[in-house]
Amino acid sequence: MKNNFKMSSIIPTVFAASKKQFEKRFDNIINLTNKIQIDFMDGKFVKTKSLPISQIPGLKRYKKNFEAHLMLYHPDKYLGLLKNKGFNKIIFHIESTKSPEKTINLIKKEKLKIFIAINPKTGIKSILPYVNEVNGVLFLGVHPGKEHQSFLPTVYKKIRQLRKINKEIKIQVDGGVNEKSIKKLAKLGVSLVNSGSFISQSENPKEAFNKLTALFEKYKKR
Repeated sequence: MKNNFKMSSIIPTVFAASKKQFEKRFDNIINLTNKIQIDFMDGKFVKTKSLPISQIPGLKRYKKNFEAHLMLYHPDKYLGLLKNKGFNKIIFHIESTKSPEKTINLIKKEKLKIFIAINPKTGIKSILPYVNEVNGVLFLGVHPGKEHQSFLPTVYKKIRQLRKINKEIKIQVDGGVNEKSIKKLAKLGVSLVNSGSFISQSENPKEAFNKLTALFEKYKKR
């Protein structure tokens, strides 16, 4: 699948359980870059429950690229609503659907970009049948649904495994990213890195964003 989606290296993430929390964190990062991720959780796939998609404001007016990270079961039923809200990239979990192929085809039908996500405990064999059908793979660096976790070292090995199998696929990493982990991720050839609390909850979100960007650019594999 041809990937002509303009990529940024660091993508700030909004992880919010309430409207008040969403508004505060969204405001902290909306002007940092042209790419923003918003997390959605159903309280079943992960224990945490996020602000519902229906309560997210319309995003089209911002003229930015928004991606939805769906940590929830049955992602298929949310695709139309997400597109109408202004999302142009969907990240769904291999563990969240009985038919990844069906989910991929439905996302393609909506003309949205597709990344398939994989949890730390899931082996990469589960996603290999689909890597040529999607725009990229997102590795969770932590167990999903909870903030302020440390990056799991076992995920580095999985990134190496996939990169050895497929040298072209876009690899994205989300969770546990800080000044230390981002150096190693850059050296491993990761394409995109999400950062949530490190940026949105810092005293100076712009400074935190710029710090991660500078480190990623300095250490990334050429």
